Amino acid sequence: MKKIFSCALVLLFSQSFVSAKLLDKIAGVINEKVYSLSEVRRVKSTVEARREISPLIYSQTSYSEKEVLDLLQRQFIIKDKLSEMGLVISDDSVESRINETERRLGLKRSDLLNFLESKGLTFNEYFELIREAMEYNLFNTRVIVPLVNITEQEIKNFYYNLKSDNSALSFKYHLLDFSISESKLSKQQVKRLPVVLEEYQKTGQLPNELSNIETNDLGKLSGEDLPSQLSKILKNTNEGAFTKPYIRDGVVHVFYVKTKDLTESQEFLKMKEQIYNQLFMSRSKSIIENWFEREESNYYILENI
Repeated sequence: MKKIFSCALVLLFSQSFVSAKLLDKIAGVINEKVYSLSEVRRVKSTVEARREISPLIYSQTSYSEKEVLDLLQRQFIIKDKLSEMGLVISDDSVESRINETERRLGLKRSDLLNFLESKGLTFNEYFELIREAMEYNLFNTRVIVPLVNITEQEIKNFYYNLKSDNSALSFKYHLLDFSISESKLSKQQVKRLPVVLEEYQKTGQLPNELSNIETNDLGKLSGEDLPSQLSKILKNTNEGAFTKPYIRDGVVHVFYVKTKDLTESQEFLKMKEQIYNQLFMSRSKSIIENWFEREESNYYILENI
C-alpha cells in the first residue's frame, strides 16, 4: 500500500550527541528498507551507464526521481519474492558472472575498473547492478514466463504478416471450403459471410439464408497450384481464420484456413526465437505491471518525492 508522508530527515549526531547536522532526506520506504534522496539522485545521474549494463531493468533513456524510487522499490519486491521461493543470488554467483564477462571480453580487472570509472560507476555499484540483472532474469524465468502464453500459431501469423509482401513465399494450406450459389445471397450477405461463419464456428447456428451452404474438406493444397487471386487471398489470411469471399463461376466460397505452412521454412525457423522474444516483450509489459500492482498491496510502501 503506497502512502505519501511528510518530510522525514535523517540526522547525523556528533559524538557528544549535542549538535545535529542535516545529512539527507528520506525519499521513500518499503517495509524496513529506507531510500535516501541522495541514493535516488545517484541512480538517476548514472542511468545511462546502468542501462548499458542492465538494459532490461533500466529500459528508459531517462527517469524522474519518482520513477527511480519506484524502480528501486520494485527491485526490492523482486528480491523478496525470489527469497520466498528459496532463490538467492549470492556474492559468489555475482563474482563468477563478472569473471565470465571479463574472460569473454578479454578484460583484466583493471580494464573493468577503468571502464567503470569512465562511466561514473564504482565497482560496488557495478557488482550490485549485476546481481539485480541476474535477479531480474530469474524473476522473468520463474514468475513472468509461466504467465505469458504465446502459441505457435501466433508466431506463424506474426511471421506471415511480416513477410506478406514477399512474393517469393510459398505456402501449403489445409482448407475447409464453405460454398453457396451467389444468386441466393445479396451483396451485403456475401460481404458478411466470413463474419457469419465465425459466429457459426462459436454457436453452431446458421441463418436461414445459408441453410443450403455446402462444406468440403479440401485437404492440403499448395498455394502455387491455386488461382492467383485465391492464392493472394490466402496469403493475407492467418491460420485459424476465414478468408474474405472468393467468387468463381457463380459460386461464393469462403475458406477456413485450418493450417498454413511455409513450403520452405528455413527462414521462419531462424526467426522463430526472435519473433517469440518480440511477442514476449510486448505482452509481458502489461503482465509485469499487473503483477507488481497486486504484489505492492502486500508491502508497506511510503513515498516522499
